[in-house]
Amino acid sequence: MKDALTEGIKSSSSQLSATDGYFGNAALKILLPDEADVMIDNIGKIPGGQKLVDDVILRLNRSAEEAAKEVVPIFTNVITGMSVSDGIAIVTGGENAATEYLREKTYSQLMDLYRPKVASALGKPLVAGISANSAWTTLTTNYNKVGAPLNKAATFIGKEEPMPEVEVDLATFATEKALDGLFSKIAQEEAEIRDNPLEYASSMIKKVFGAVKQGLVP
Repeated sequence: MKDALTEGIKSSSSQLSATDGYFGNAALKILLPDEADVMIDNIGKIPGGQKLVDDVILRLNRSAEEAAKEVVPIFTNVITGMSVSDGIAIVTGGENAATEYLREKTYSQLMDLYRPKVASALGKPLVAGISANSAWTTLTTNYNKVGAPLNKAATFIGKEEPMPEVEVDLATFATEKALDGLFSKIAQEEAEIRDNPLEYASSMIKKVFGAVKQGLVP
């Protein structure tokens, strides 16, 4: 089971850390937070707004791809510390048993250890000397500046603010989305291992999952 989990994580990390691992995958691509929807709806009011949006989205995904390179070691302690009963429960459990085990055991630790990597990546000048943080700050600052007088006027006459202020911790948001993508990939790898145990990865995986598939292990 430890062997199977390690193989799945290595494969997931490899796929996600490749160029366009996130950005080129429609199911995993990180977009702006929901709080930014109203800002995007009013993007025409901000000089160069659409380009800033595109810049931020690209850098969000590039930062996630960069951070995905460091995922495997984070799981090591949990995997090596698994008990025999844990392994049996996972092998004989539901189709996402391994993925859910890893999520339960590592998620808070991954947030603590992974977020600084994402934050660091977001601060790096990746394209044209602009980082995701600087592009996001420019975008939200300009948006909030344009919206402030409109919101003030609306509040004065008792109306809903047309352009409510946007304040989102980009690193936390990107980390959560990156981890969602990571566990999604791990779940896919787990499904492939269970469906094709005799054709996947190491001899240990073939032996364990092959036995389950043939009914030798209840």
